[in-house]
Amino acid sequence: MKMSFYMLLYRAFHAQRKCLRPFMAEIGLASGQPKVLLYLAEHEGCMQKDVAEHCDIEPATTSRVLDTLEKNGFIVRKTMEGNRRAGSLHITEKGLEASHKWEERCREVEASMLTGFTAEETAQFTNFLSRAYKNMSGKEAR
Repeated sequence: MKMSFYMLLYRAFHAQRKCLRPFMAEIGLASGQPKVLLYLAEHEGCMQKDVAEHCDIEPATTSRVLDTLEKNGFIVRKTMEGNRRAGSLHITEKGLEASHKWEERCREVEASMLTGFTAEETAQFTNFLSRAYKNMSGKEAR
């Protein structure tokens, strides 16, 4: 019997996660934290709402992730002058190091996942996944 598209997509996602989770723990990160660190590495001084929007996660979830990252020394929060409620987020050296290691490992897993794909097939696959994401979320994949 031919496996359904849904099950193939789920299995590919699960296999990828299985390759990445042990490494995540090795560098001291938990689920949901790597994507936030990657965003902060490129958007120094952004605000919490920016992280939530970009990472497509609820503000309350974002707050918990940021609290843990701050507690573990990956980020620092700075209060903006004149507005105590608004704060900017800054990645620490520890956070930068973890984000670089994470990116490197993700590139390795991606290369393994796409072994045997031509450059054209990889571009098509990327396009298909981006379109599927937009269909399901109403948002552009960035």
